[in-house]
Amino acid sequence: MKLYLASSSPRRAHMLADWGIPFSIVKADVDEVMLDAAPENCAAQNALAKAKSGSDHVDAGLVIGADTVVACDGRILGKPLDEAQARDMLALLEGREHRVITAMAAVLVPGKATATRTSITHVFMRHLSESERQAYFDNPEYRDKAGAYAVQGLAASFIERTEGPMDTIIGFTMSDFHALCIELHVDMRR
Repeated sequence: MKLYLASSSPRRAHMLADWGIPFSIVKADVDEVMLDAAPENCAAQNALAKAKSGSDHVDAGLVIGADTVVACDGRILGKPLDEAQARDMLALLEGREHRVITAMAAVLVPGKATATRTSITHVFMRHLSESERQAYFDNPEYRDKAGAYAVQGLAASFIERTEGPMDTIIGFTMSDFHALCIELHVDMRR
């Protein structure tokens, strides 16, 4: 079965490549929405919209979409629009716990059968010094990341501990991918 990733995220593509799973990238024409819904629902809706959009570009195969959001104090933190918003996000997250939610959705083509899974990891970020903050924002890493940070990047030293899958924070939960394949009766090992 051919696998398609409906994502422009280099992190997700890198993770699939590292696991040795052959795939192709398909375009997903979706504007991510951050509604006033529960963060889990928001991520799941975005992931499914991406997978469905990507499935419009293939004749046969399994199309995977994913979406990651950061949630703290009932707020959904998507990707910051600018440095000021990124600084506000980091200030909110410092010295406390927040949740990183990654939803994954699959569409099986033909037929358009769908399945979704959501994983949550609790992240505990330490307080940062002003010089650490400045050094971080001198680098563009924060720009395309939910919550303005990437645990696999420069912000790794900001994290005191996590509870839950690390790959959920990175944005592609392998156990959820496996569960999606099982639910849709797809064997990606062949």
